[in-house]
Amino acid sequence: MIRKRIISLSIEGTTVRVLSASGDSVEKWDSIPLPPEFIRHGYIVNPAKLGELLKDALAERKLSKGKVVCALSAAGTISRVLNLPKMDTRQLETIVDREARRLTKDSVEKTNVHWRVLPSSNGQQQVYLLIVPKRPLHALVKTMEAAGLKARLIDLKAMALMKAVNRRNAIIANGEGNSIDTTIVYHDVPMVIRSVFLGDNMPSSDQTADHIGDEVMQAIAAYSNSYRDKPLPQQIPVFLTGAVSGSVAAALNVTTLTGHPIGNLQPPLRYPDDLPVADYAVNVGLILRML
Repeated sequence: MIRKRIISLSIEGTTVRVLSASGDSVEKWDSIPLPPEFIRHGYIVNPAKLGELLKDALAERKLSKGKVVCALSAAGTISRVLNLPKMDTRQLETIVDREARRLTKDSVEKTNVHWRVLPSSNGQQQVYLLIVPKRPLHALVKTMEAAGLKARLIDLKAMALMKAVNRRNAIIANGEGNSIDTTIVYHDVPMVIRSVFLGDNMPSSDQTADHIGDEVMQAIAAYSNSYRDKPLPQQIPVFLTGAVSGSVAAALNVTTLTGHPIGNLQPPLRYPDDLPVADYAVNVGLILRML
């Protein structure tokens, strides 16, 4: 049986991390450097040039053919769980649309609004609401087109990381050279999604490690303020992923500030022992989304 290759791409700072798998087995991985002028404030600003570079880099690595999946930054994303009285679908659509307009700083025309009803047994209904800016998504799509690629899936980094961590309850802190993405997962729902850009000057890994604990604390505070009736258990682990995942300073910073233990990343995927799995956690999660 021939298993189709899956190629996952994730822009991290001024690099593109690429990881390919045949079925549920990782084949190869690499990090493609990008000229800093292609990315500004964490966003793609030259999709055409970035696409050309990506096309050549993938061809050089013999990764031009396969199902392509991409990660989208969670910058500007809003994630909420709404507690609402039970109502019919038409009324619910009106209420959710009104709440989306209240939460977003941009008009809803500049965002994609996704929602779904969650299981509930207390006479009310819970709705998960996700609001994603359109502009970064459009830039990523244009980049893929310029590279001659058609993405089968574009997923938020937070969602990909959830798949890689594979836990019903988790705090995930993805630290790169110039950004930190934090997600709090409770009962398989991403209750809090935060993305912070640290600057185009590319802080060192040590500087990023210094920020990790503070960002996790900010995410926990946002969770506590929004969901006072569902306190976050202290035993829920923090999973450190991205370029600073191996930093002892980052781990000590997180455990000292939050009191939460550090989790051991063990994604349900077959991969070589030398794969720095925490560095490529977003890519791993993207592969898992396709299986």
